[in-house]
Amino acid sequence: MKTGKLLIVSAALMALLSSRAGARAESVRISQIDPSMLLFRQDVKVYVSVTGRDGAPVKNIGKEKFSVFESADGTNFTRIPEIGDFRTMANYEEGINFLLLIDNSGSMYLDMKQRLTRDRSAMKFSHAKAAIVTFLKSMTNPKDRVGLASYNSYYQSFSDPVADRATIEGLLARIPEPVGDEGHTEIYASLSRAVDEFRSVKGRKAILILSDGENRPYYRYAGKPHRDFGTKIYSFEEPVRECQEEGISVFAINFGRGGGRRDVHLKDIALQTGGAVFDAGDGSELVRVYSRIVGQILNEYLITYDATMEPADKKYVKIRYAAGSGPVEAVRFYFSSTVFGLPLKEFGIWLLAPLILAALLLWLLSLIRFEKKKGDATIEVINPGSTRAVTRAFKLNKGQTIIGASKGADMTIMSGVTRIREKHATITFDGRKKKYTIAGDGDFKVNNKRVKTRVLESGDVINVGGATIVFDDGEVD
Repeated sequence: MKTGKLLIVSAALMALLSSRAGARAESVRISQIDPSMLLFRQDVKVYVSVTGRDGAPVKNIGKEKFSVFESADGTNFTRIPEIGDFRTMANYEEGINFLLLIDNSGSMYLDMKQRLTRDRSAMKFSHAKAAIVTFLKSMTNPKDRVGLASYNSYYQSFSDPVADRATIEGLLARIPEPVGDEGHTEIYASLSRAVDEFRSVKGRKAILILSDGENRPYYRYAGKPHRDFGTKIYSFEEPVRECQEEGISVFAINFGRGGGRRDVHLKDIALQTGGAVFDAGDGSELVRVYSRIVGQILNEYLITYDATMEPADKKYVKIRYAAGSGPVEAVRFYFSSTVFGLPLKEFGIWLLAPLILAALLLWLLSLIRFEKKKGDATIEVINPGSTRAVTRAFKLNKGQTIIGASKGADMTIMSGVTRIREKHATITFDGRKKKYTIAGDGDFKVNNKRVKTRVLESGDVINVGGATIVFDDGEVD
């Protein structure tokens, strides 16, 4: 009898310990912060993921289990007295924007055990493509959008996020095998370029990067300047900061088995941007990993709250989740405007007047061509990454005008939310045709279309790294 009681007590104790261990294994992370409505409604949206020990999402958690805190310095947190909107499955209702970033380096054309092969079906890249096709066919939410890009020595974008899965599948089949010097692996630089691709996308957005090895910069291993980056070698901190600025989470997938080496910083990139890291040994495991990532994002909780009035360029958000064995926390920051030191709800709509006037001016300039006049050609910068209505005109050189972040640039635009490269774009004057042409290494748009080069006309609206610029030819002689 005593033995029976002892067994019962032992079993109960083990069950209790197991329950507590499971509770302690629950973790919370802030996947993304969206402050886009900060100036207008004082609202901040926070996407929160809660996962169990096995990495599976914890579902059906009530609002009362979460607390929100905010800080201007990352140490002194103020509790938000009340959570505004609280939603489950919000990402299903609004859709998720995915960017599939696929390793297309030379090692992806070895077999799954890192051996040379002529059998294309045995190559890692073929296994990866088959898994991605299966993943695309499994996506059932019509509101989800998928983009596609690959990387090796160079970053190549194939599509912005679109709803048509067949389009992505067709582009996937046409990714070319690297030749010559293309076989290197620019992981960090390519993630930085991917952030640029994602910059204008709104809502929940995630980069899913597939890698079978480590970062191998072209300049370091080829011994000559890179076509796009010159002698610059990207650090892993650069895409981390850019993702944090833009509210993008990175989910990293280490693909393959055998003698391949994994990148030591991919995990850091994923965790510091609100994502996670996974391992997939073969194609079937890769299918499951993609499904797990979607499941985690799909089951995030969307918390909306009124931000504090304390002025700061950067605000820190802390989410506390009441797990079974005690609270667990996550902290992440977002960039806020300095004008936000004034409470809009108390001071009225007049604070928005400069923004409204700037938007109206931009709209008019995009519709109306400047009257022909004799004078110098100029570019006017409107609202360069700021919440204040600021404009400034620059006279163009008759040779070339370099727009960038280097000391040698003719015009430098620096801001906390713009991302300008050292020589982002160059405007060149053609004396024979009496025309100005814009071209460059960085990403830019003219009249809301991404271009590499374009002959400019008066009234053209140029977006360079987040700064809006209007061109006036001044009736060039």
